[in-house]
Amino acid sequence: MANISTEYRKDTLPPQVRPRSVYTTHTYNVQTDDTVYQTQRFNGEYSKYLDNPPSEQWTAGLLPAPTTTPYTPSNASTTTSALWRPPPPPPRLHKFGFIPPNESLLYTSWREMESMEPAAIATPHGTMSLRLHNRIRVDMTLDRSVRVINFKNNIVVALGGTGSASALLHPNGRIYQYGSRVEILAHDSHGNNKYAKMWYKGVSFTSEQCALVYLVDSAGTRTTTDTFSDMNYDFSLPIFYNDCRHGPLHVQEAVDTLRAAQYWTTDEGIENWIINNIRISQTPDGLVRIARNSNKYQIRTSPTNGTASLTTPFLHCTASMGQTSHLFVRRGERRMHYDGNSFIVRNAGHSAGFDDKNQLKVY
Repeated sequence: MANISTEYRKDTLPPQVRPRSVYTTHTYNVQTDDTVYQTQRFNGEYSKYLDNPPSEQWTAGLLPAPTTTPYTPSNASTTTSALWRPPPPPPRLHKFGFIPPNESLLYTSWREMESMEPAAIATPHGTMSLRLHNRIRVDMTLDRSVRVINFKNNIVVALGGTGSASALLHPNGRIYQYGSRVEILAHDSHGNNKYAKMWYKGVSFTSEQCALVYLVDSAGTRTTTDTFSDMNYDFSLPIFYNDCRHGPLHVQEAVDTLRAAQYWTTDEGIENWIINNIRISQTPDGLVRIARNSNKYQIRTSPTNGTASLTTPFLHCTASMGQTSHLFVRRGERRMHYDGNSFIVRNAGHSAGFDDKNQLKVY
């Protein structure tokens, strides 16, 4: 994984165009844990990954923000079943703690932080950082861009402030969405990484050891010429910072935003935060769920099984480790699925990809 420090690098450059060549190599360190990739061979039954994601992560009866529905004994029976319940007055922000800007606290080692209680931190960079259980951190800007770091499983999920760009960095691969395009890098345990791009022409794809680029469009599968971005760096940082207020001038505003945040727990032990209209929850087993813009943008990650998902109006993607190891991306009628052996893209009823022997296969 790339360095996942939240420190902003002004010299960060946009993705460089990567020309296709059979001799091109990458510096990605292949995972040594065979359990990540040695999964059951793809058998065509990948329709379960094509189902539409749930319209929202929480129940349909999601209550308004706590400021609009105060908690009273008379409505206690109606609020106990909802995940987002109004917190009992007064707001218990002190329960998880608020820490003013402090550089040393932000970069405390996780060995020390695992014994600490969850806390919200106003960083010297003018951003906000929520430290959670199970080695998970949620970074936010004043313009509501979000960057979730699952240190336990080396997972990073980023969402830009405008929502037009997002990223998922996972041991199984990387996904970079910008505007109407989605670029994908699928990690192969033998070094033959796969590449795909979803754009207006269809889905282009190739592999590290393949000199040709293929395109699946409405007419079928054919060879084409195309380029792919270099995704071997932490491109989640530009997504997090671009077009968003940050820097020392905004530290006080970040402090005031955290002081106005809301926090409460449910009877099931689920911790909930509302910070700058971003809803965050964490279950006792570590599962983190984040929602923004009335659940139009959703992020999930679990340190237990190494799963992550990102849902926006532009795409839906999931990734997991272990027995169900996979990488899946859907944008409209375009799809990509990779299980460590078979790599398949689909568009307009046509499917093609590489089998477990890295041979082109048209379905």
